[in-house]
Amino acid sequence: MTQDHFLLFILFLAATAIVSFAYAIWRGHNDEQILRSIIQSSPIPTFVISTDHKILYWNKALEGLSGIKADQVIGTDQQWRAFYSSPRSCLCDLILNNTIHNASSLYTGKVTKSNLLNDAYEITEFFPDMGEKGKWFRITVASIRDSRSNLFGATETLEDITEQKNAEEELLKRTKLESLGTFADGVAKDFDSLLSAILRNVFLAKISANEEDKILENGLAIAERAGLQAKELAHRLITFAQGGYPVKKLEKVDPLIKEALQKVLAGSNVTCQPVISSNLWLADIDAMQIQQVIENMVTNAKEAMPDGGVVEVIAENTTTGTNIRTLGEGNYVRIIIKDRGIGIPRENLSKIFDPYFTTKEKKERGGIGLGLAICDSIIKYHNGLISVESLANVGTTFSIYLAATPDGTPSY
Repeated sequence: MTQDHFLLFILFLAATAIVSFAYAIWRGHNDEQILRSIIQSSPIPTFVISTDHKILYWNKALEGLSGIKADQVIGTDQQWRAFYSSPRSCLCDLILNNTIHNASSLYTGKVTKSNLLNDAYEITEFFPDMGEKGKWFRITVASIRDSRSNLFGATETLEDITEQKNAEEELLKRTKLESLGTFADGVAKDFDSLLSAILRNVFLAKISANEEDKILENGLAIAERAGLQAKELAHRLITFAQGGYPVKKLEKVDPLIKEALQKVLAGSNVTCQPVISSNLWLADIDAMQIQQVIENMVTNAKEAMPDGGVVEVIAENTTTGTNIRTLGEGNYVRIIIKDRGIGIPRENLSKIFDPYFTTKEKKERGGIGLGLAICDSIIKYHNGLISVESLANVGTTFSIYLAATPDGTPSY
């Protein structure tokens, strides 16, 4: 080989190396662009961090969920901002540090190894600071390795399962209520029969007692009052268990609201000027039961404001789609009852319709924890819904939805 041929051969090798290197750079850049496009177009909120815990990718779905733009966090170690108000480790940080076993100190849920991916983990966790009422997420985190199995990052995805969790809790609550209702129905009926026999004999003893026997008469009077209160409790249990066998027909709701307000608020330091739509639809209801529900709701509002105040009551027509959980599409009368009282702590909101759950310190009449359970049972048998929103020391708003007919034709 001549010197010229050797030089040409060397130049050819150099050119080949340069082209190969340029192609590798181009291909790497192209692969990165493909990866970026995949992550950005994913509807699942996702971020990717490097081994030094700096954010490499923050997709549009996560921007929408967190309200944080990618250019605000890319290149930083502020991935915690998607979930928390102050710095702390996320699940992807733990997997990079090989400390996933310490997750129990940071999360209430249990971390499990993924059945679908190697070197990946999952956890279901509630984040109270996300959204208006907090959100449930199924978090999946996985390490990212190159072709030589070298770790160069981790990815974390968030699946919003709030609606699924709410539906599961609603189903569980309904199942518990139905089981308890069956038991309570039988017990309450037997209890009611026994009390009737006791009260009859108390009444006979009272009328047979001598006028001079005041001690016996007073004792019988006390026994009679206790028996009547117990009988009322039995009736409440029957109402809770069976919804009180509603006999529904088309009724005007506004007279029920006005009568309930007059009955509950008369002589108290709480006032109300109801706002009722002038063309309020007729509702398909058992009037006595619905008035009982309204009275209970207004009583709760009054008791939440021991120093007095104003209860807001609004009655209006509404047509719902599928945006209200557990409520079918259709026309409804919505009754909103709002107080500015002590409110309900967030941890108690999911329990307030449970039988015998009460936050009242004194177990006075109406404070035994059946009031809201009975209301929920009644509305359930009316194919309606009671929803609640509350903030501690701010107030509580109950919304009651009753099936209505704008044209006056029964819905059944």
